[in-house]
Amino acid sequence: MKILFLSPYFYPHIGGVEKHAYILASSLMKKGHSVVIITKKHNNKLKSYEEVDALKIYRFNQPKVKYLGLIYTWFWLLLHFNLIYKSDIIHCHDIFVWYLPFRLLLPNKPVFTTFHGWEGIYPIPLKNIIYKKIAAKLSKGTLAIGKYVEKYYKIKVNKISYGAVSTPKVPGSKVRNEIVYVGRLDSDTGLLIFLTVLDLLKKIKDISFSVNFCGDGELKTQCAKYGRVHGFVDPAPYLSKARFCFASGYLSILEAMANKCIILTGYDNDLKKDYYLDTPFSKWINSSNNPEILAKKIIRFYFNTKLTQNAIESGYNWIKGQTWEKLLNDYLSLWKKTTAS
Repeated sequence: MKILFLSPYFYPHIGGVEKHAYILASSLMKKGHSVVIITKKHNNKLKSYEEVDALKIYRFNQPKVKYLGLIYTWFWLLLHFNLIYKSDIIHCHDIFVWYLPFRLLLPNKPVFTTFHGWEGIYPIPLKNIIYKKIAAKLSKGTLAIGKYVEKYYKIKVNKISYGAVSTPKVPGSKVRNEIVYVGRLDSDTGLLIFLTVLDLLKKIKDISFSVNFCGDGELKTQCAKYGRVHGFVDPAPYLSKARFCFASGYLSILEAMANKCIILTGYDNDLKKDYYLDTPFSKWINSSNNPEILAKKIIRFYFNTKLTQNAIESGYNWIKGQTWEKLLNDYLSLWKKTTAS
């Protein structure tokens, strides 16, 4: 098959959606399919076209002006209409609105959408709900990363997934007092709860925790007061050493489980609560809106080795089944089932 991905960002940009799309596209190539990616330039030094591991990547500069950026995107896609026309499958990663005019121009072209997450605003603005409703209605098939998407955007999807992960071949040597945060350094990720947890841990005598932040954002300066901020980097080296991981998203949770970390998450609204707790892995993460509860959990796991190992191994046994091959099959079955109907 000739498959076209539309993704807001892609390699070498770092993020959960980017990694999801990149590994999925690479896996499709290995199966003999052809994959083209259309994405925005996040850096002007990037080429407008290049091939990476046989993946054909087209990039464009999208104006950062409301509505003008979208109109320009439609114009750019019209100029590259041949990429759409020659594709057997169009798959939008969140940004169905890019494809909207072409859904009307090519009503029989199979188009699919993955809903990767929410926009970080709660309550969700009505226009964001409408966008997803339109995407769900006009897509041939849909996949949501997380069950909460159906509830809060009032849509029904064909498949629900939580992503995938590769388990390290060689387990890292854990440092009992090391904590890593993985995610954007913004207020909607539960980060402020985590920083309060760190304030509480500082009051514990005879224990000093080392903290690494793998991420960037508006709270970067504030985070630097608590530990080292590394920016958007591959968190694997830090996850392999850390006993504890404060995770903000599904990918960071899965990667932390694969690296045998004790996982903590914080929420400050009902959506984020369901995001973490209405999942098949909720029993293996420690989630709360109360920093004192999370701080007590860290101390308990710090001193109770048996409790820690039991919690880690249970989650690790589940995560071993969440492979990229499984995720690939979810996509292939979605395309096959819906295109056959």
